[in-house]
Amino acid sequence: MSTDLRLHPGRHTRPIPGREFVLYWMQGVAMRATGNFGLNYAIEQANELGLPVLVYQGLRPDYPWANDRIHSFILESVADLQAEFQERGIQYAFYLSTTAWAKQSASGAPGTGAIYGAPGAHRSPLVRLASRAALVVTDFFPTFIIPRQTKRLREKVDTPVIAVDSSCVVPMQYFTEAHATARGFRPRLMAAAEHYLHQVVDLEPGHRALIDIDFETTVVGDRIPELVASCPIDHSVAPSPVIRGGRVAALERLQQFTATGLSDYADGRGDPNRDVTSRLSPYLHFGNLSPHEILLAVRQAAPSDQYAKFQDEALTWRELAFNFCYHDSRHRTVSAIPDWARKELDDHLDDPRPTHYSAAQLERAETADELWNACQRAYLRDGFMHNYLRMLWGKSVLLWTRDYATTLRILEDLNNKYSLDGRDPSSYAGFHWCLGKFDRPFYRRPIFGLVRYMSLKAAAGKFDVGEYIRRYGAKTRD
Repeated sequence: MSTDLRLHPGRHTRPIPGREFVLYWMQGVAMRATGNFGLNYAIEQANELGLPVLVYQGLRPDYPWANDRIHSFILESVADLQAEFQERGIQYAFYLSTTAWAKQSASGAPGTGAIYGAPGAHRSPLVRLASRAALVVTDFFPTFIIPRQTKRLREKVDTPVIAVDSSCVVPMQYFTEAHATARGFRPRLMAAAEHYLHQVVDLEPGHRALIDIDFETTVVGDRIPELVASCPIDHSVAPSPVIRGGRVAALERLQQFTATGLSDYADGRGDPNRDVTSRLSPYLHFGNLSPHEILLAVRQAAPSDQYAKFQDEALTWRELAFNFCYHDSRHRTVSAIPDWARKELDDHLDDPRPTHYSAAQLERAETADELWNACQRAYLRDGFMHNYLRMLWGKSVLLWTRDYATTLRILEDLNNKYSLDGRDPSSYAGFHWCLGKFDRPFYRRPIFGLVRYMSLKAAAGKFDVGEYIRRYGAKTRD
């Protein structure tokens, strides 16, 4: 695996002799004890060095958009991991921090404080463990706080830190440039997927030893509400009442989808009132499931036409999003909007808006359009929104804000704060799709120019809007 395109090494790659173990630092995007390329690489290297492997994961309270919903999902995943690693005989140390070491801005943007403590401060558990390790293996992820955290650890320790891509079927490095459309990306991806889409075989540690931990680890069990309440995070965003985190819940959802949703997936997935979509995106974001096992399970269970449509959504569009974020460091900004679309949006900046809503009004679902309000309430209550409605939801914000930069900022904030699959490449690809990315010019419209327009009113011809509004009406909001 040493030449594998999944590896993203830093400046130093040679393990340091005389150290105690190989450390796998789990960063929260590959939270699974099996089918995990990062974990496998750590075990492989540990076996070659004749050392045990230690898995470490920390949860801090000062990441952007930290709230009860996200914290609860992560802790539910940790509870499953503690059982899984115990069963595999692999030492797993989880540390829950209840102290905010670095501040973040009111917009949710990451703070500039040192992730692992200010100079001269008591070193974090991660830094202490990394300093004892011959090698650190961690997760590669092209957005959110992951790239910065990896960079900071490399600056803090002399131990080599190698990040491993466990998020994609085809490694991100396979493609040497960003692709502008799904049409151009799809044939290259499908050709490569033939070689990469297979069951991931787990490696077993060849050397087992109990490693001394000089900090108190956290056993989660059934203490999740108590643990979440102890953290200085946003307690106004409640845990989802319908989505539970962790591998157990993820496998249950996958089984339910393959048993009941696939038969009508291709034709019925556009109707948000029908339960034929997978709803697996939160589990993909946090890595409770791998894309390999999902696609292989669906391929085995589904007729070929239904699988082809699912594959296009779960493989082509998802990996196009990773390709976008990996190759374009501007993916959180309007600079990533295609030139033609930016020109169209710029040319129509002065077009009258039908109305203006503040970010707070939009967050509270206080618009004059009840379908849009119901979409936002799905985020507020459940932490999830149907994909077709996300497109309508996002496009509509452009109509009601003064410019597309404001639109992008609001979409990022609302999605990443409330949606359990937010803070993800697919999120940023979706925001930018609303502003012309991966798309072509359409008919000219006020405000949008030639950027594709979508009408909330036209949705009535596609599904029972009234039923959806009743489902997420104002009275259902907590």
